[in-house]
Amino acid sequence: MKTRLILAFSNMIFSEGIEALVRGDKDISIIRTLKSGQEYPVSTLESSKPDVILTDLQTLYNSFPDLDKSAWRPRFLLVDTCCGMENLVSALLKKNVSGVLMPDADVQMLRKAVKAVAREEVWVDKQTIKNLLFGVNAVNRSKTAALADREKEIVALIGEGLRNKEIAQRLHISEPTVKTHLNRIFQKLNLKARTELMSYALKNAAPNRL
Repeated sequence: MKTRLILAFSNMIFSEGIEALVRGDKDISIIRTLKSGQEYPVSTLESSKPDVILTDLQTLYNSFPDLDKSAWRPRFLLVDTCCGMENLVSALLKKNVSGVLMPDADVQMLRKAVKAVAREEVWVDKQTIKNLLFGVNAVNRSKTAALADREKEIVALIGEGLRNKEIAQRLHISEPTVKTHLNRIFQKLNLKARTELMSYALKNAAPNRL
């Protein structure tokens, strides 16, 4: 049975290039190419019965407005178009992304990733894993200090992929207050980057670990 693939990119030229790369694979069928800059209710995509939606970060966030409210959860394979590790981690946590593919992947890697995600496997590029592990190792080398209760809450929300504005809304505090807490957290944990803090939050996500 062929893997049913939908292409959804913010650049139509990119979509056409991906389509040309995938077209030669007898096990993959491109059933639809979404137009860039438009919103697509998840219900309309469900009727197409795709196995995988191949997309980029901008389209993932802008073209599927009711994704979080839908009972049907499509499997997304995200092409990393230099969108930053923090954004990738956020997408993995919040948007049902089943795989991440680096932009320098060759056509064989692309086809393999599509098929893996269609089989309900998780596909994460080796470079992405390396970057995540670097953040975890950097945390392991640091001195872990006791965090205040509010700081623990903020670290947990960082681990869920929330931005400063979302954290402020969740905790009913101002964005400047969130930034102040984050500065203290960075100092206590001896961290320099938000990706390191996200790695720390993921590593210590179990109850009573933070």
